[in-house]
Amino acid sequence: MTRRISRFSFFPGMLVLLLVPATGCLEAPPRSEVDTARDSLGGQTATGAPARYLTHFVFAGVDGSAFFGRFEQTTSERQLARVYDAWWSGPEGWRQLTAVRDTLPVPRAAWRILPSDGMNVRVGDSREVVGLSFTTSGGRVELRTGDEVALLTGPTGQRESVGVAGLEVDGESVGGLLFFRRAARALQFPDAAGSSRGFLLADSVGNGLLIETTENDSSAVAHTWLHGSVDAWSDVVLVTDTLAGTAPGRRWRFDIPDAALSGTIRAVASPSEGPVPAFRVVCELIADGDVFRFTGLAASLPLP
Repeated sequence: MTRRISRFSFFPGMLVLLLVPATGCLEAPPRSEVDTARDSLGGQTATGAPARYLTHFVFAGVDGSAFFGRFEQTTSERQLARVYDAWWSGPEGWRQLTAVRDTLPVPRAAWRILPSDGMNVRVGDSREVVGLSFTTSGGRVELRTGDEVALLTGPTGQRESVGVAGLEVDGESVGGLLFFRRAARALQFPDAAGSSRGFLLADSVGNGLLIETTENDSSAVAHTWLHGSVDAWSDVVLVTDTLAGTAPGRRWRFDIPDAALSGTIRAVASPSEGPVPAFRVVCELIADGDVFRFTGLAASLPLP
């Protein structure tokens, strides 16, 4: 039986506030195996407990545009190794915004995303990320965080959140929803098994849908933003209709028992998929006789 996990207030009018600095804290230190290892070492900093931090930003614009960012940082006794990748998708397909592969001295807060060539990080008063901007030969792209809608707990207890956000491309702005995940692992512990998949979708009037599932779609949870309220649901049934080799052949059906919610998610063609671990999708959701049509993306979200 479906269990309603939580309920929040969410108003479509919040989309006009996208460029206001965020009140949430996207850069809160992750509490995970890293803390256990540090505690066992007498409270030493990250330099005493080598660790891997993995952060994802998944943005679904109300016009069908998308942003996907993956920021991995691994510490040793003396160095921080960075692997940063970020992409933006518009009418002409995916464009890579940054591809960082370098090493730096270990900072005090090893989980924080750091600026690099062509990428700036804007932070708030509490050092939380409130914006990422990229300058490339193809123009300038900036992701700006807004108010958090919900705080979530991921499959291994890591921090997740969903909030409103804005994406500005060459001076043109669009609103949407942003899914944020950070996970951390002390290197003395085994690798996390597998990965998960996230479907983030939005429409033009402030409604939205987030579905998180395991790698093989065996279990799923959903968060819905419909008619001005936010609900979270467990025991979501997600069935893969097809498993074609390319994104346009993929389709999923989902159902939330006893909640009068069901729908279909379908991958759409992109002129350039490339190495992006995400693809564009469209969704039709039926709720109490109302039909909602969303656009967004499905993203593979590995754990560290």
